Amino acid sequence: MGSLLSKFHSYVHQDVFLVPSHNNVLLIIILFLGVITSLLYLKFNWKKFIYIHIYKRLMGPKWLASNKGPFASYYRNILCNMYEINNKQLATILQNNYSSTFSRDHSISYIRSHCPHSPLPADEGYTTIDEFRSKVPLTTYDDYRNYIDRMVEEGEKNLLSTDKIVYFNTSSGTTGKIKLIPMTMTMLKETTNAFNIGLSCMWRSLPSSSFPYAKQRYFQLSSGRNESMYDKTKSGIPLGPFSQCFSAISTFSKYKPITAAANVIGLDLVEAITDFETNIFVQLVFAMTISDIYSYSVTFPPAFIHTIKMIEDYYEEINRCITSIDFNDSSLVRNHIHDVKLVTDLNQALNEIIIEYGGRKYQTKRTYHIQQECCRKDVPGLLHRLWPSLLFASTAIGSNYSMYKEQIQFYCGNKLLLSNFTCYLASEGCFGFTASNHTDEYFLLPTYAFFEFIKEEDIPKVCHP
Repeated sequence: MGSLLSKFHSYVHQDVFLVPSHNNVLLIIILFLGVITSLLYLKFNWKKFIYIHIYKRLMGPKWLASNKGPFASYYRNILCNMYEINNKQLATILQNNYSSTFSRDHSISYIRSHCPHSPLPADEGYTTIDEFRSKVPLTTYDDYRNYIDRMVEEGEKNLLSTDKIVYFNTSSGTTGKIKLIPMTMTMLKETTNAFNIGLSCMWRSLPSSSFPYAKQRYFQLSSGRNESMYDKTKSGIPLGPFSQCFSAISTFSKYKPITAAANVIGLDLVEAITDFETNIFVQLVFAMTISDIYSYSVTFPPAFIHTIKMIEDYYEEINRCITSIDFNDSSLVRNHIHDVKLVTDLNQALNEIIIEYGGRKYQTKRTYHIQQECCRKDVPGLLHRLWPSLLFASTAIGSNYSMYKEQIQFYCGNKLLLSNFTCYLASEGCFGFTASNHTDEYFLLPTYAFFEFIKEEDIPKVCHP
């Protein structure tokens, strides 16, 4: 019996460990791939774990909706004293910029209650806001055009503001020639603050039981370019749409990993894709891969509708990319992205998402669901059907954009809340934040600019002669 056991042990030892049969090679490969996959999963989740907790601390729904959150604080300290705060804002603006070239050329002074520290004649400055209104007429862009041209073409400073100009917004040109609007870092920080306050309002208008769990992502259609791709003024200040200002300024780059942990795709990848349609397509592939995003946001309605049309037109290509984990299966990507490393990075990011959500089994289930729902174009609620966990969709639906509301509501269906966009934006800046998920009204932002309401028929009386 001992001899038989010895021979059996020798046979097993020789066959399994000394002779590399096909089965053993396959087993080793499977084990190796399993180890690699596990390491990738651990690496990805450790990195994501860190960023998620930073994001929760800064922008988590529970914090934003609390009585210590941004809106609660802003309401108590600012909105309850809006008139006084806005008057102080004007006084501060004049105090900081009365020595600029524009102010000197137009004899614009300061409010005496906020006079500069340097000694000045006692009779200089305005006693009241009303005195400022009576002595300083309304202006148009043409009053500033020459100064802006000098800033852009000659690199001159302190023309309109003594603050450092960090970006020039380009207007859409809908009312004529494209305009350049200078922005300071103070203005951009106030814009970021407005977004946080607006998000705080949105979460406060939802029941806490509906708040997303920590790792749940949102979809915000992003727009941006690599910093080196922006046109620049003579002094090196970038020019571009307001929506891309945070990509253009290196100061904000430290926030990219944090937002990447919460959005469906990192901004660094978005910035590298120059073609408009391809950029949207890639972002939609990542969004469609994830089954449980909690919000779907696009700033303006025409772009919102365009993303839905792209889903309807390209869902088969989207599914092929998800199935193969290869963006080369998209004709848009093949035709417009020729950087092999960029495609590799996109594939790797997509693979990490699929691994995180369950691997091959999840992948198959998800693409089948996409196929089934996208075939039903005439059925309302495509967004809710693709992402049953969506809490709300968001875009600008007030004012001139109300004409798009019915069409967008069709894609949301009856079960998905359609919310106004977080902030009221224009090329000139950010002027307000949404009051609630259930209204198209906004709160003014009295810490951003000085607001004055003039009857339309009275405008000729207060304009520059």
